[in-house]
Amino acid sequence: MKVTVCELNTKPPKNTIVTPQTFLAAEPAQSWEIWHKRFGHTSYGRLQHMLDNNLVEGFSVDTRTQKPDCIACTESKQTVEPFGKSTERKTEPGELTHIDLWGKYSITSINGNNYYILFVDDAERFSTTEFLKQKGEAPQKVKEYLTHLRTQDKKPKAICVDRGKEFVNDDLKTWCREQGIEIHMTTPYSPSQNG
Repeated sequence: MKVTVCELNTKPPKNTIVTPQTFLAAEPAQSWEIWHKRFGHTSYGRLQHMLDNNLVEGFSVDTRTQKPDCIACTESKQTVEPFGKSTERKTEPGELTHIDLWGKYSITSINGNNYYILFVDDAERFSTTEFLKQKGEAPQKVKEYLTHLRTQDKKPKAICVDRGKEFVNDDLKTWCREQGIEIHMTTPYSPSQNG
């Protein structure tokens, strides 16, 4: 095995001005907000505790700075309580129906349908699905379903829908009012509330 040794000239070339280099040994004091983010969104109270007890080396805070609310922390603490898994149903079959429209799907079915509407009975959890070519067909399908319930000796009292225009329109509102059927609407952006 042959080893080759190379020499490296580390001297600067002639006629070169050498300037002294200085390095910052300590970082200047940073704001509370900067340290809050650097420590993984630790609370300002915990940061104050670390500063007071000198628990972290190099932890210099400009104590004159504000301790602003952190948007990321505020949003992460906002939660929605889950809806209970089992609830006691106090309705008779056909009284309350949960209705939702799904679509538009990217692939049209063999019969040319792009949407479907789902009817779920609150008492029995019995589901019925109807297929639609256009969203505008939804009010007529709702009327047909509720009329079908009446022919089966069931008494529809209310429907629960999201706030989509296919359900919240003058045509369906007027028909439901004439039939004595209430329209209950879910809270926006909470699809799990609809049965």
